[in-house]
Amino acid sequence: MKIEKFLYWIQNQLINYPDININTVKMFTDKFYYCLSKKEKEKFKLQYQVISEISLKQISLDSFILDSKINQLENELTEVKK
Repeated sequence: MKIEKFLYWIQNQLINYPDININTVKMFTDKFYYCLSKKEKEKFKLQYQVISEISLKQISLDSFILDSKINQLENELTEVKK
């Protein structure tokens, strides 16, 4: 039961607080998952997959935002040079 509560907490943190460093959370949950027994892994496999998917989506979103900011700055620099 404690494991399930923990996994729900991680999942909610990823959904509600996108400013958390996703790589850190992903690393932590990966290590946690590998410490589980086979029985526990099977029981919490779906929750772990959801956390992984959310992490990947946030990493993709962060990359998109960063690329957008870089493009905007390059455009501004080009304007300043003119």
